[in-house]
Amino acid sequence: MIKLAAKAGQAIRAFLAEKGVQRPVVRIHLQSRGCCDSSLGLIVDDIHESDLLQEIDGLTFVISPAIHQLVGEVTISYTDEIGREGFVLTSEKPVSEWDGFSVSTIRRLESNSTENDY
Repeated sequence: MIKLAAKAGQAIRAFLAEKGVQRPVVRIHLQSRGCCDSSLGLIVDDIHESDLLQEIDGLTFVISPAIHQLVGEVTISYTDEIGREGFVLTSEKPVSEWDGFSVSTIRRLESNSTENDY
């Protein structure tokens, strides 16, 4: 369902620790930002009753069944290239022609269902 590339788990733990997030649940979701098509992103969220859950390398990931059916297996990698640092999510069934092109950070979901940066 979800794969973590070599440096991704360590980078996620470091990012969340830096932000003071304890016992996080990281959700894979569809996001729409800017002028481009939808892409996959990461947010800190709660576990919902219908979620698919996977624990990898001490981290808890969730994804809704509908998103999982749409995208298939998701691979999370981390890049630290100059000018392009962050998480890259690619899926078995690309959600757009730009799949895996953008780099994202982990966002948090507020109680009013809006996303905000840390």
